Amino acid sequence: MATQKEIARLAGVSVSAVSAVLNGTTHTRMSDATRERIEEAIAEVGYVPNDAARALRRQQAGTIAVVVEKLENPAYKELFHGIYEAAEARGWAVVLGDIVWMRSGSHFLARLLGRGSIDAIVLRQDRLIDEEVLAHLRARPTPVVLVERQADPHDSWISVDDLAAGRVATEHLIELGHTEIAFVGGEGQPSAVRGEGYATAMRDAGLVPSAPVVTGFGPESGARGLDALRSQGELPTAVVVANVMSAVGLLAAAADAGIDVPGRLSVVGIHDADIADVVRPSLTTIRLPMRALGVRAVEQVSALLSGAPTELGVLADPPPEVIARNSTAPPGSGTSSSPRTSSVVS
Repeated sequence: MATQKEIARLAGVSVSAVSAVLNGTTHTRMSDATRERIEEAIAEVGYVPNDAARALRRQQAGTIAVVVEKLENPAYKELFHGIYEAAEARGWAVVLGDIVWMRSGSHFLARLLGRGSIDAIVLRQDRLIDEEVLAHLRARPTPVVLVERQADPHDSWISVDDLAAGRVATEHLIELGHTEIAFVGGEGQPSAVRGEGYATAMRDAGLVPSAPVVTGFGPESGARGLDALRSQGELPTAVVVANVMSAVGLLAAAADAGIDVPGRLSVVGIHDADIADVVRPSLTTIRLPMRALGVRAVEQVSALLSGAPTELGVLADPPPEVIARNSTAPPGSGTSSSPRTSSVVS
């Protein structure tokens, strides 16, 4: 592997000048021609900076990156609070990034993996991340902690108890007297795991779980989920929606269609967010320990950087919690509701 000394000899400059260019230093006095000559030499020898490894060993950067899909998603609020809280306690800075820019060959990915400016990455892995990107991440010395995803054993991951979240949401509706309950979610984790929790709760109650309606994520997906349920015939009396923003979209679509919530259809959204109190009817949600997840993620980053034992896996404590609001009620409680036939398994 080429060294900075070799680059300096090729460009006819000092090693300190090469170091200044590699580290992006702007206060070092250098002509544009000299800088250009150094950059050409770097490209010619194919130099790969090893500053990242040195920064990890010495823990000098004091910065971690947090990368998620759609930074504006209100479901991340508590996660970010936990991350900032734990990072601040360690004197670390936090850089936020959107996963949409994390593509093979992207400048954003290159900045994460080079120059030693980032000590570690907290990543909410999603279907948007391809295997090539993951391979790049695994091949580098920069520790990566995946959150909200149960991943392969060779990855470092932490997840809330999505199985329990789906189960608790469904049990809440069953306790209200619902027997015909649908599940609307997105593709992949964590939605699929929450769907498993829904199916488990239904079977444990002697009820038949329906096939999950897979639509995606976000308000538009929730509206599509309601359309799909209506196209199947008579609506169930209740629905568990895998994420809070899809649940908000489903509520809006129900209002547009003149469907009484909760009288005709009770709705529970998994994840809690401020918007759940604002929509009408206010949305019953399952509160997940997102702040605790953020704190744990930073703790695991710290452990990986120092070589200490890690506590990875499912974060079971505190458990998911029902926040009952006005979008759920016993079946038949509204004027537009009609009696339903139970789907009890004999």
